[in-house]
Amino acid sequence: MRALVNVAAIALLFIGETGLVQADQGGAAAVALSAEQSAQDVRILKRALLDMHPALTKYLSQTDFDATLKRFEDRGNAARSVGEMYLAATEMAAGIRCGHTWTNVLNQEGSAKRVLLESADKLPFTVMLVANRWLVLASADAAVNAGDEVLSINGIEAADIVTALMPYLRADGSSDGKRLRQLNHNRSDFSQMDILWPLLAPPEGGRYALSIRRPSGQRDQITVAATTLARRAAALADKGITTESEAWQFRIAGNTAFMTLPTFSFWNSDFDWAAFIDGAFAELNSRNIPHLVIDIRLNEGGDGAIGGKILAHLIRRPLQFLSDQSTSAYERAPYITAKYMDTWDYSFFDRTGQVERIREGTAAGKYRFLPKANGLQTIEPIAHPYKGKTYILISAENSSATFQFAKLVKDSGSATLIGQATGGNQRGLNGGQLAWVVLPNSGVAVDIPLLAATYTEATPDASIVPDVTVLPSFEASAAGRDLEMEAVLRLIDSTPDRSRESGTPCCAH
Repeated sequence: MRALVNVAAIALLFIGETGLVQADQGGAAAVALSAEQSAQDVRILKRALLDMHPALTKYLSQTDFDATLKRFEDRGNAARSVGEMYLAATEMAAGIRCGHTWTNVLNQEGSAKRVLLESADKLPFTVMLVANRWLVLASADAAVNAGDEVLSINGIEAADIVTALMPYLRADGSSDGKRLRQLNHNRSDFSQMDILWPLLAPPEGGRYALSIRRPSGQRDQITVAATTLARRAAALADKGITTESEAWQFRIAGNTAFMTLPTFSFWNSDFDWAAFIDGAFAELNSRNIPHLVIDIRLNEGGDGAIGGKILAHLIRRPLQFLSDQSTSAYERAPYITAKYMDTWDYSFFDRTGQVERIREGTAAGKYRFLPKANGLQTIEPIAHPYKGKTYILISAENSSATFQFAKLVKDSGSATLIGQATGGNQRGLNGGQLAWVVLPNSGVAVDIPLLAATYTEATPDASIVPDVTVLPSFEASAAGRDLEMEAVLRLIDSTPDRSRESGTPCCAH
């Protein structure tokens, strides 16, 4: 492990002089930071967190938070490049152990955006981490093929790569499965392998030295040229390989329907998700389909109302659940902080008349929304809910709204959960409303949640565990097998269709 630390340290020392500047044709001035610039960026981010974040110690002690912040101050003040500032901010945000506090790639500006998304320092292939092993999904370089296993990159072993990346990966609390999922390329947003690894260990002379194990077991030592995200995507597109679609899908095959929901986020979309859900269940009922599989494995969250809409079609009786009380760090955001922040709704910055100061308990000094939560919320079933058997495929990707959906399914017994434990955490999320602070000198942006979920009862730092756990397998993934889908189809095959045997439609209105 000492060797890895040394390699990473050496990489960081030269990141502003070789990897980033070489990739950014604008030259050193475009990415270099002076001591004064770094110090200002550090002060602004620290102030924004303390002013705006509603629950910095939800998942760690005050002592641990203070140490995390101090490490950021030291590392950030020493940063002399955009890449170094990005790493310092990313490590700090991940250290808060709040999945909605992070250096969201989509919000980066200026030099930070160019360094992260336009630099010619990316691996020419895509990967997925399966059981701590790196599986190649697709490749733009003829020397590497789908199904290959990456054993090392520039002499750094696969397991050590994961160890080096972990301090920079976000999740709520102890949900490490969620952290590791961010390294995969089979997700809708950017793989953190693309974003972080070139900063920690940039290509040497524009090339990566690889140790590869082929599906046959043969080991090869090869060298590949680093590339840009755009060039890799274009090369893969020429092969007919594109990114995962976030479009919802619904199909019926025999006695089973499949509903694939890769996202619950439709903030800037005119997609009528409610009509889609109602239409799908209407077809299920009209055709008396006895089995429904809902796949949310790639769904990180979004609008919580979507999960409630689906549940209304599954439950037979009203479903009551403990509601959270949203709290905020402020009534009005301080101008000195807000001027560096962006969001999609600036009313988030002024809660005048919406909140009251909390004067008791651990949240004293924060603000809660009016009226106070009454403790219980209710989802009412529709008049003619689905009568068939429902199975929901889940994974560590599920957090925020899809975590809440999985929890309510688990609590209600309305469906069978299959897959791996969720990434979302029962202690509750910080989220709902978000803003991001953009550091003026580096362009590095950090998402900050503006609301925190608090509960009247203690909640554990724990995921939702599926009813049927399916462990990932490198060999199965390399062969293109879907173990979770295989598991659910076995369950369906072993379940007698009693509604058909009795002649009673399973899904009749």
